[in-house]
Amino acid sequence: MTCNPTWPEIQRKVAQSNLTPNNCPDIITRVFKIKLNQLMNDLKHGNIFGNIIGYIYTIEWKKRGLRHAHILIFLHPSNKLPNSHDIDQMISAKIPDKQSQAQLFEIVSNHMMHGPCGFANKKSPCMVNGKCIRYFPKKFHGATIVDPDGFPVYRRRNDGRTVMKNGIELDNRFVVPYNLQKHT
Repeated sequence: MTCNPTWPEIQRKVAQSNLTPNNCPDIITRVFKIKLNQLMNDLKHGNIFGNIIGYIYTIEWKKRGLRHAHILIFLHPSNKLPNSHDIDQMISAKIPDKQSQAQLFEIVSNHMMHGPCGFANKKSPCMVNGKCIRYFPKKFHGATIVDPDGFPVYRRRNDGRTVMKNGIELDNRFVVPYNLQKHT
């Protein structure tokens, strides 16, 4: 989970003071913590992933002082995702259709696209020794698979959908995987 300085709660509070979010780390921190607490409550009690038997998280600061949390959730064995089909029901790594899923398209376009990096932008902060440290762009895959270590390799089809970011066209290889549960 990453703090977004355009959250209405932050914008409302900084507008009252004639400031920008960068000038108000206290407000950013408070709003982020409130939203993180709500997310954790939803995860624990909302039956989103099934029976959660434990979790841990850590909060870090990104550039421009934005907080983000890495969350590790331990599921009861009966709720673990046993196959690729189940993973595809919860997680996607594709650009949604702009006409039929306009709101989701906007969210993914604005918040879930990595880069541009690689050959398109060799000066991107994620580039070290000519390679993206996040391994973008990913490879196209026709189906989700679970690798030998138990990690998913998400379906990323070459379906022709693209998003313009900083004047560069990005396709499904640049999508950061996102949860489908609130959008389907």
